[in-house]
Amino acid sequence: MGLFNVLGSLQNIESADAAGDSYPTMPSLAVNGGGSIVAAAFGSCYPTTIYIGHPGWKGLGARSGYSTLNGIFFTVVAIGGLTKLINAVIPMEAGMAIVLWIGIVITAQAYQATPRSHAPAVAIGLFPAISAWGVLILTMTLGAAGIAIKSSGLAATVLGHPEAFALAGLHLDGLVALSQGFMLTCVVWAAASAVLIERQFLRAAAWMGVGLTLSFFGFIHAGHLGPSGGEFDIGLGTGWRWSVGYGLAALFFVGMHAWVQHSSQAAPPETEDDEPPIEAMH
Repeated sequence: MGLFNVLGSLQNIESADAAGDSYPTMPSLAVNGGGSIVAAAFGSCYPTTIYIGHPGWKGLGARSGYSTLNGIFFTVVAIGGLTKLINAVIPMEAGMAIVLWIGIVITAQAYQATPRSHAPAVAIGLFPAISAWGVLILTMTLGAAGIAIKSSGLAATVLGHPEAFALAGLHLDGLVALSQGFMLTCVVWAAASAVLIERQFLRAAAWMGVGLTLSFFGFIHAGHLGPSGGEFDIGLGTGWRWSVGYGLAALFFVGMHAWVQHSSQAAPPETEDDEPPIEAMH
């Protein structure tokens, strides 16, 4: 969770910069980490993070005082024990509308703040997140089914038969693998796709090297789906199968770079005889 929060904070700083507000990275992360330490000293198990959706909040008219008011509000709610009262009075759907708006804005920004030619890379970068959403829906559905038939072990029983998902047309292993560490996978895939669009094969190979390292140690792809959701399997070589794939892709891109370099050097220089006649140009 801490790793994902740091990555999310960096992404949100970049999002703010794309929206026209530049913030220094080091002090922003330092305050973020300090908040996590103070919260932990008071018994909180959740690290703090720079909140997502800067362009959305800015569009709604929020300024620097928004965060201060936000902190004061939740402090009063926590100290006063008002959480249950608020949940009873305000339906969850009322708050989800704002979250949905923020999601729309930051998704749109991903396309607007990048070159038009990089739009496919943005789309590819969404695939792991969509897979994670699918795993979440599946987990919640199994939990609801277990509650409905009063069987606490239903989810574990169903997940213990992965062949049933394959027979039903759902490739569960691939879905789960793509969802594990999806935030990191999104970055690797989107970045690699962007540099491939620019025909920068060595940089694409470098990003495949990043994917190789992350998967080998289990930060992405490795793990399995349990009754309560995806469970990581972080350790030396836990995702070696996926790292082999990334390694082969890296070698392929290096080969493509060498081939392109060789082709450009072997091509004869253009001469005046190669130019089309004036009549043909007209």
